[in-house]
Amino acid sequence: MLSGPSFREHRSFERFARDLVRLPRSGEDPLGHLLPEARWRELTRGVPDEAAWLMALSQATGVYFFPSWEWVQTLLRYLKLLGVTRLLEAGAGRGYLTAALAPGCAAAGIRFRAVDRGDGEFVSDLPVFAGVERADALTAARELRPEVVLFAWPPPGQSVAPLCQTDFLHYLMLIGEAGGGATGAREDWETLPHKVSPALSRYGRGRTGALSHRVTVFYGGGHPSRGGHRL
Repeated sequence: MLSGPSFREHRSFERFARDLVRLPRSGEDPLGHLLPEARWRELTRGVPDEAAWLMALSQATGVYFFPSWEWVQTLLRYLKLLGVTRLLEAGAGRGYLTAALAPGCAAAGIRFRAVDRGDGEFVSDLPVFAGVERADALTAARELRPEVVLFAWPPPGQSVAPLCQTDFLHYLMLIGEAGGGATGAREDWETLPHKVSPALSRYGRGRTGALSHRVTVFYGGGHPSRGGHRL
């Protein structure tokens, strides 16, 4: 059990983390709770072990993926380029990313849902964004029929194949580690058609550090190359 200065340092870091990684305040700019990429890089340059620092930040806040302002803007431009009309965020957790995507999708005319089963690791006493629904991702996908599913940090061993095999999905964007790592099922990278997105991998960082961060785009059963309608 932590005691003395170590305990005080732990509590001080918790307060710092929850001020840094938080949900939007009432009346705040839709992306106002996100840090710009330059600020993230400034913060991580100042610590001896970036991966350990981000892991501690994740444990204190219940957030696994830390998108920057630029990451969200890049994603929204990408969705517009693809002509996406329906987007599902799976495994939304506390809704740190959801809170930024919801207003951006509304402004772009994209129907958006964010779901989480509520059985993840994140700390239960922290607030959850009101836009996150308690639901199973595959069930929600069959209801919404999105062209794109966004899935940040699926649990180790959890395959995205059932989502990718649906006949309406064009792309599943998995935010995690290269080749699986601590996210998802390694066999998905071995058996499912996919590519890494350099643009989306350039910004943001996961709980294991920026060097491990990758955004992999898996092709769904409705992708044009599989006989579906072109976006």
